[in-house]
Amino acid sequence: MIATEKFPLAERLKMIDHIQARRYSKLGGPALDIATEGIIRHLRACDRMDVNPDVAAVREIIDDALNGRRVFAETFNNAA
Repeated sequence: MIATEKFPLAERLKMIDHIQARRYSKLGGPALDIATEGIIRHLRACDRMDVNPDVAAVREIIDDALNGRRVFAETFNNAA
């Protein structure tokens, strides 16, 4: 089972870094959608590779979402 599916996203972010979890909780509208998509992709990639999520990557995803940028690595199987 993918660890992303064990906990709600907000709880998983608290486990990674409480500061980024707080920043994420303040997002709304398009920024929330962009950040959610990017963070879920990052967490799934980390789960697939069996590595811990990177706090700096989560921070960058949230920063990019606040600036309206959707930046993430393309994969062949994004549905995983």
